[in-house]
Order: sequence, then C-alpha cells, then structure tokens
Amino acid sequence: MPDLDQTAQLFALVFVSGDDGIDLQSISKITGFDRSAVQSDLESLSNRLEEDQQNPIKLVENDQVYRLVTKSKFAPLLKKYYQTPVANSLSKASLETLTIIAYKQPVTRIEVDKIRGVNSSGAISRLVSRELIQESGRKAEVGRPLLYTTTNFFLDYFGLKKIDDLPELPDPEDLNNIDDDQIELFQKHKNRESKK
Repeated sequence: MPDLDQTAQLFALVFVSGDDGIDLQSISKITGFDRSAVQSDLESLSNRLEEDQQNPIKLVENDQVYRLVTKSKFAPLLKKYYQTPVANSLSKASLETLTIIAYKQPVTRIEVDKIRGVNSSGAISRLVSRELIQESGRKAEVGRPLLYTTTNFFLDYFGLKKIDDLPELPDPEDLNNIDDDQIELFQKHKNRESKK
C-alpha cells in the first residue's frame, strides 16, 4: 500500500477493529511495519487526536490493545441523543445483536459477527452507549478480544427480573438461523410488560 500514509493505515485498522480494539502484534503483522514504528506512530496519532479540541474521538491503549473511543466531554451530548425519540427504538441490527449477546453471553464481537454474517461494531457501540450491554473482561485467546454481557438496565428495559426470564427461542442452541420473528421476541416481550 505505497500510496497510503503509514499512520492513516494504522488509524484505519484501529477504526475497523471497533470496541474490541486491535493489539500491537496484529497491527504489525497485518501491515508489515516494525512494532516499534507502529507504537511510535500510534502515540503520535493519539497526541494529535487529543490535541484537536474539535475532534470527538481519542485513541486509548490498554495492555498494547488500541481502541478509538468518544472523548468524555461529549458524553452529555451523546446521552441527550440516546434519550431522544430518534434513538428510542432499537433497530433490527441492534435487536439482532442484542439477541445473540443475551443468549450467548459472555460473547465476543467476532463471535457475534460470525452468527450475523456482518460486522457488528456499530450495533455493539450503540448497545453499550445505551447501557444495554457492557464489557465484561477479555477472552483468553489471541488478541484478547472483549467479552460482552447484558446489564441490569437490559433486564429493566425488557421487564425481566433475571436473565433466565428471557423468552424461550424455538431452538436456543442454534442462533445461526435467527429470523425476524425471533429477533422481535424482545420487543414483543417489552411491549407486553409495558401494558401491565
């Protein structure tokens, strides 16, 4: 990729890695760049993003795993957004992702992606922002991907007392064939609870 700036390539990789982030070794292996050079460029990128007051994104590093997150000063604005009618209803993608996490938890984004057949970074970010799911440690495998579980707010949102109260799926062992009716079980359950 001779026409692409090295830092831009690193930025792109961290961006597409989503909430899981990407570790230094993987970045070096994918790009072919020296690890020390990658680390130096990422530190430079982090400083640039942090110094740009109009940029809402910052680069964070934890145990050599890099992620892009929203700067804390934008939290009040994002909270207002998620409280608006526009964001009040869960999209099909979010419901699908939430269904998988609820029944398979703890689960990684990659595992969710394999079931859905598409990248779930956006849906997971929205669900985390709405406090329906949370990061619950990292899986003990290469790259140490984040694990996700549902939250207490998830239970409140869907009128459940405990996770075992989830509506039963026709085939809970086979989430690879989720259809629209199964995805909507959550919303139907929520609507039923709201009428009580």
